[in-house]
Amino acid sequence: MSLEVLQALDWANILGGAAVSAVVGLATWMGKGLWATYVASQDLPYRISGRWYSAEYDEKGSPPHDQRNTFLEVRVARRLHGKIVIKALRSVNASSDLVQTRWKVRSRLVQGDTIVGTWRSTVKFTSRHGVAMLKFIDHGRAVGYWAGPAGLDYPAYGYWIMAKSEADLRRVATSALRETNFECVDVAGFVVSFPPPTKQDGTDNPEVVAREGAA
Repeated sequence: MSLEVLQALDWANILGGAAVSAVVGLATWMGKGLWATYVASQDLPYRISGRWYSAEYDEKGSPPHDQRNTFLEVRVARRLHGKIVIKALRSVNASSDLVQTRWKVRSRLVQGDTIVGTWRSTVKFTSRHGVAMLKFIDHGRAVGYWAGPAGLDYPAYGYWIMAKSEADLRRVATSALRETNFECVDVAGFVVSFPPPTKQDGTDNPEVVAREGAA
């Protein structure tokens, strides 16, 4: 393009049109986000933003079974498009035997009162991460499960309970651990160590056929 052509262009109108398009695009994006957030919030039983307390079955370390609840103060923050971020702020554990735990959950509201997302440890020099699901229920409580870590280790899982009241959370989580006898069963490790399939299992796995020979 020659210099004369560039000079002849109406730059004021071009830049003005680009600015208007950008503003309209931003307004449309925000409008859609606000609408999606409104729709996603219809089934929530109450306002969920703010401070909560969290308890999770923690498989790390070697405390007694009745002390395997990790208690944290957390903050729940709403985002556009039905997104929810939950961040652990500080530990409120009574036991000093538990390994340090902090994380951030990035999730999205599905079916109105349930969030599904991923979590990642925020403890320095750790790379633990996984998935989580949590349902907000009556009486300022929420309940669900976490699974992880993913990566080199086989995934484990545990329950996840939250409450607006720390005292209520301690009462509920302590009773849940004691009365359900919950255990973080290593199903993945069991499957990995289980004897490999044989032709008697009716498998057509090529590795089995090659190992045992054709019938």
